Amino acid sequence: MGCSTTLARAPSAGHMNDNGGIQPCSDRRDAQACGNAVFNATVISRIRKGQSRQDVRGIMRHGAERHETEGLTESWGYLTSYRDHMLTWITFTDDKVTSFSHEQTRRD
Repeated sequence: MGCSTTLARAPSAGHMNDNGGIQPCSDRRDAQACGNAVFNATVISRIRKGQSRQDVRGIMRHGAERHETEGLTESWGYLTSYRDHMLTWITFTDDKVTSFSHEQTRRD
């Protein structure tokens, strides 16, 4: 009998594996942040006003890179562009999504 070899392809950057980890980029200074941004950018467009925190957590499948809380308002910031250093903020009031905003975290 002959011998066969199966080469498993490594998951591409931004792919979430079975244990909930996101595959990092291979050629970036902060490889994990890059992988997270790739993943976040592919799913964040499914977030809608009126969704609950639980709904958003189910869509994003991992915690936000940044959190802010003030009174009844909580905001979750997800990195959505590694190259542009862009965070997309999802703001909740009384457990429901009420707004979205973008913040460039660093200027070159």
